[in-house]
Amino acid sequence: MSLNAEQLFALLPSVYRNRDGDIGDPLQSLYAVLAQQLGIVEDNIQQLYDDQFIETCAPWVIPYIGDLIGYNSIYEIATTSDSRAEVANTIGYRRRKGTLLALEQVVADVSGRTTVAVEEFRRLITTESMRLVRPRHDSTLTLRRTSALDRLNTAFDPASRTIDVRRIAPRLRIAPDPDPAPLDISLHGPGRSNIPDIAIHLWRLKSRPVVNAPAFRVGAGRFMFSPLGANLPLFSDPPARASFSGLTTRIDVPEPIDRIEFARSLHHPHSPQFYGSAASILLIADGVPISASQIVCANLSELTPGGPWCTVPAGRIAIDPELGRIAFARDLPLPQSLRLNYSFGSAAEIGGGPYDRSASLTALNPAQASFFSLIGTTTPSLESAVAEWNILVAATPNLTGIIVLPGFEQFAIDLTGLAAIQLPAGSNLTLVSGQPVPSGGLFDIIWNHSCATLTGSIEIVASAVPVQSTGEGPAAGQLLLSGLWLAGQISVSGGTATVQVLDSTLVPGLALTPAADPVSPGDPSICVTAVEVSLTVLRSITGPIAADSGGSTRVCSSIVDATSPCCVAYAAPDLASAGADLHIEDSTVVGKVHTRTIPLASNTIFFARRPYRDPWPAAVWASRRQTGCVRFCWLPFDSITPRRYLCLPPDAASEASLTPKFISLRFGQPGYALLSGDVPLAIWHGADNGSQIGVYYQIQETEAVRNVQLRAPEYLPVALESGIFLHPSHPLQREGRLPSIVYGRLVPPPQCCDDTDNDRPAFYGIGTALV
Repeated sequence: MSLNAEQLFALLPSVYRNRDGDIGDPLQSLYAVLAQQLGIVEDNIQQLYDDQFIETCAPWVIPYIGDLIGYNSIYEIATTSDSRAEVANTIGYRRRKGTLLALEQVVADVSGRTTVAVEEFRRLITTESMRLVRPRHDSTLTLRRTSALDRLNTAFDPASRTIDVRRIAPRLRIAPDPDPAPLDISLHGPGRSNIPDIAIHLWRLKSRPVVNAPAFRVGAGRFMFSPLGANLPLFSDPPARASFSGLTTRIDVPEPIDRIEFARSLHHPHSPQFYGSAASILLIADGVPISASQIVCANLSELTPGGPWCTVPAGRIAIDPELGRIAFARDLPLPQSLRLNYSFGSAAEIGGGPYDRSASLTALNPAQASFFSLIGTTTPSLESAVAEWNILVAATPNLTGIIVLPGFEQFAIDLTGLAAIQLPAGSNLTLVSGQPVPSGGLFDIIWNHSCATLTGSIEIVASAVPVQSTGEGPAAGQLLLSGLWLAGQISVSGGTATVQVLDSTLVPGLALTPAADPVSPGDPSICVTAVEVSLTVLRSITGPIAADSGGSTRVCSSIVDATSPCCVAYAAPDLASAGADLHIEDSTVVGKVHTRTIPLASNTIFFARRPYRDPWPAAVWASRRQTGCVRFCWLPFDSITPRRYLCLPPDAASEASLTPKFISLRFGQPGYALLSGDVPLAIWHGADNGSQIGVYYQIQETEAVRNVQLRAPEYLPVALESGIFLHPSHPLQREGRLPSIVYGRLVPPPQCCDDTDNDRPAFYGIGTALV
């Protein structure tokens, strides 16, 4: 135990201490310095002892301890346990080396993804022998088992296959630079069903559990899980598992729940898999959980477009897990309050949701705020809280306010006109979702398990910053939005302001139809008409941004979606002139961009295209090219930008072969803006650190796959080889509009074209195919 200065000085005889006090304590000051150095020496000695053990050693010692056991270093993944844990578990891994359980555990630990390893030789069709009886090893597939057909080509495929002599391991090849080959080629070979084949399945999506959220009422007895009132596939929420506890099964993976498996799980109410208080889905009517015996599974899609849903059996409540819909039987009384527990899927912690946001809100302290409002507790509505703020901020300068929207509540708002948010110079207002926790008669707010939904528009009126005689004045008014879903538009007018949108979603298209289509495709989600507005969008999803050229915009780790590559994603409020200076990093932009300057664009995909007869000279267009830099980005080759550095494509000839490909570009889908398995490898490895370009740069998916490729061969038995299969890897179906067929006349292009070539005018009629 280290001695402090007082304890060390007390060891001296009192006569010396008294004499030292008579002359101004110089000796005591010396002992204070000695005690400080003594503490450093003791800490070093203790650390040298701790460095003997992997659990307590310093980070720089980990590679040296790993070298003693033959540990090969891999890429660090932020969402996984670090190399310390893997070095500590290496001996445990090797004791189980050569088993399927060890392979699954190692791959899951080094990738941070849910993993299923499949011995493909067990699925081979062979001549049965009495020495090895496999009663469920059928050589033909029963077509009546729709659940088995739905699982074809997945990790839980029950079908047996004839041998495929092609290799499952990726082939060795000489790759060009940049590499246009699809990602799947580097993950696995063309073969899959052979004796030495091991298929490693990695899940790219994670389940996001939502607890005690209100249901979205559609009509009499009809509800939806999504707070936006749109179709939402429900996911299974895997339970926590201990290491080496068993092989991964269907219930352990985050996948959409289909109707058949949900219906079968309801037949076992004593051991529910998907419905119940400890399962993925639960309905709570007026505070009482609804029993699984009252739930039925049904297809609740419309019988006709815009028509009614299917009829529910008497006394039952129907749930459609594929569409996220709920329907009550007509003979059942409707509850006053219907709350939901469910899970949805996403690849990254962006756009708001039940994930922890406290790291970005460390400076937010409700106890120190001049104005605090908890909607539903201290203030009845958001409009009344904003009205109180407007009155206070008009009389008190430099006011700091926090308005908290609790949990996953839904609010219909109208903060425009006279109800708009006033933001004078020096003021600071935060609109944030949080989870209130009672504490001593007050409330502590945790920034986790909360994401409020607002339906309506928000108008912000900023005041000009007065300039003092000294040339200095108060700071511009600041507004922070965090953890919100907004089905509407944010508009900023007036004077100077700073607006930050963190971990939020501004629905592309302003709102969604029940079929999850955008209501107003191409309309801006953020419209800034005020001059000198600083806008920041961080870890968010938003529709088009229209910002005046006098301000600046910073977009990081976000998606800016104009709902079509041909619509305008970023420009001035008229959607034609140059918008504010754009600084963008680690993001994905769907739509055209016209900005004054681009100070920096890094690791970003500009998925844009000029439609037929478009007046713009380029899909990505900076008015001033003398300043700024575009690095490690994908953008159309004819874009007008500042100087580019290692961007894709390098020339016009390779643009078609290096075009990004996505699982889906439809907001609300689990694979939204996620690169697909046929994306060119140049994009998968195109970022500045060798990771993928785009918004999912942050999840280190490329590094996770590399870790699996490095570590899996160490734990495979002799003569076996493996291939990696991502889930999802390809869209189930390519979504696109069928062209309008009109006999013998011109069909005009839609207002916002899709990502195909049907934006060109087309003639339909007799003989037009011969032209």
